Amino acid sequence: MKKIVLLNIVLAAFLMLHLQAQTNSDYTVQTRVVVNTSPPSISIRWPKIATGVTAYNIYRKEKTDQSWGNILGSTLGTDTIWTDTQVKIGETYEYNIQKLNGTTLLGISYLLSGIEVPVVHSRGKALIVVEAGLASAIPNEIKSLMADINADGWEVITTQVSETDSIQKVKREIKRIDLEVGGINALILLGHIPVPYSGNFGKIEHFRFPPDGHVEHSGCWPADVYYAVDYDQWTDTITNIDATRIENKNIPGDGKLDQTRTPAKVNYLMGRIDLSNLPAFPLSEVELTKQYIKKAHDFRFKITKTIEKGVIDDRFAVTQGAYGSQAWRNFAAMFGPQQIIQGDMLQHCDAQNLLFAYGAGGGTYTDCGRVCSTDSFLRHKGAIFNMIFGSNFGDWDNKNNLLRAPLAAKENGLTNAWSGRPHWQNHAMALGEPVGYSAQLTQNNLNTYTYNDAANAIHIALMGDPTLRLHMIAPPSNVTATPISNNTMVTLNWLPSIEPGILGYYIYHSEYQFGTYLPLNINPQLALNFTDSFPNNGNNFYQVKAVKLTTSASGSYFNTSHGASISIGNIIGNPVDVDHVIQHYLDIVPNPATSVITMSTNYNINDLTTHIYNQLGQLVISKKPYLNQLNNIDINVSDLKAGLYFLKYGPMIKTFVKL
Repeated sequence: MKKIVLLNIVLAAFLMLHLQAQTNSDYTVQTRVVVNTSPPSISIRWPKIATGVTAYNIYRKEKTDQSWGNILGSTLGTDTIWTDTQVKIGETYEYNIQKLNGTTLLGISYLLSGIEVPVVHSRGKALIVVEAGLASAIPNEIKSLMADINADGWEVITTQVSETDSIQKVKREIKRIDLEVGGINALILLGHIPVPYSGNFGKIEHFRFPPDGHVEHSGCWPADVYYAVDYDQWTDTITNIDATRIENKNIPGDGKLDQTRTPAKVNYLMGRIDLSNLPAFPLSEVELTKQYIKKAHDFRFKITKTIEKGVIDDRFAVTQGAYGSQAWRNFAAMFGPQQIIQGDMLQHCDAQNLLFAYGAGGGTYTDCGRVCSTDSFLRHKGAIFNMIFGSNFGDWDNKNNLLRAPLAAKENGLTNAWSGRPHWQNHAMALGEPVGYSAQLTQNNLNTYTYNDAANAIHIALMGDPTLRLHMIAPPSNVTATPISNNTMVTLNWLPSIEPGILGYYIYHSEYQFGTYLPLNINPQLALNFTDSFPNNGNNFYQVKAVKLTTSASGSYFNTSHGASISIGNIIGNPVDVDHVIQHYLDIVPNPATSVITMSTNYNINDLTTHIYNQLGQLVISKKPYLNQLNNIDINVSDLKAGLYFLKYGPMIKTFVKL
């Protein structure tokens, strides 16, 4: 409790910095990271400040922790580097760097860092909720979207709802699937899925004003987080009718909810791809959605080339809340201070295919003053990932709304967020996290990161696909699958990736087209072919991914391309010998596991050693099998860290997840 109170005091002090700072970048520490492997170290560097800084304090926590704990290190105000030597290769660490003058906090920044962080082979389950009319209009494009998301490590499930359904009915459907598949991790709302409204802005403590500060915009705002929280006590009893627009008025029993702060943890990475009600664009909702899916595909597979820079077009300058400081903070973590551009957002995005853009200015529902308007995206393209802030358009469920407009542009514009109240936390994208992780981190943030105002409120939302990541790699191409040995094995061949610095390839297998794909090789291989000696009977689905070490301004991680996919049918499996057509098998239960796994197999069970490897290819368990009473093998994995592991027994490899 003391730590939370102290952090709140620190945050409150930070919000008053506008009295001293001269630019929004002054509210940050413009960091970049240099990592070393021998000995392992993470060096955090920043520019020298001429005067007014007496110290830098550095805190560190585990990625999932909510509290920063005690100071880990401190430097003089004249120093420009601090090095953490208490680190291990393959681990992630989150840092909080604070700039001080005496006891006055001047600036703050965050980093998620690591050295050669392992590949993420499986990201979880993604549910796409599709509006039924759109589903019937573009079935092929939806299948393409499923394949693209699946190719980046997601098992993909879809369901359909009507835009006339109640929000309660939609949520019941999401919860049903969540329970049925054992938990979903990402939620994509495709089309005009019913929009929840919630809030009592302007009437309660901490929210005396709505997020954009205009009294006439009080009441309720769109609240997609409703679909992502496990909470059944939403109410519809308050009266708040001060708003100008009827959509924001909230009265008992009108179907608009009361909660202003998100009442429980947001469980999913979530985003909305809603291109309805945009008549400013010449294309229909159906055609705009097709266009969006194609744009996203081209980015994912590096057909669209991008520049690793961010542009800041901040027309508010230094005002209460330092809205633009979040862009300086996030862009430094992702690209480094030297890769941040100040200037006209649209001009710079047109001249270069930038990954990120931030704009802020006075606004209407269709305009961000002197930065961009809905009409701008008829002629301009924006960045791949966008954040804009201004009055009104953060309330996005209306005609030609600016927050949704970048998604309708012919190029780029894959995500957008209303970012200023609160500040968004995008720094983890530098180490491979999807943009939906940034949304979830921001939606759940109350006492961990600085936020300005409106923290943890129901209006925080991402427009676009939440599974998109920052660093794309060109995949291999022309994958073929050929049955051999009388259809008992499968040989894969492919052409190499054109990406520089490729370390090799991972080969993945699934029983289902959009299911979970698990790696068949422990370490990446350089060869452009692979033989699966133990395929499933019937249909087999494969993906081949290129892997490289990606280094950003925050650290390094092993990163994969999206998978180049191929499938093959009519496979009959591999016989043990010519006399007995018995297929080898290897199975592990439970999977995922917490303490003990049970391995069952029919392959030389008394003679071989069981080997378990982590994602770095390091041997972590090696033991001779001992049969239990059911002639299976029990292996204690309780001492293993959470993550993906490879169990190798003879020629067979099986993956499992340790929770």
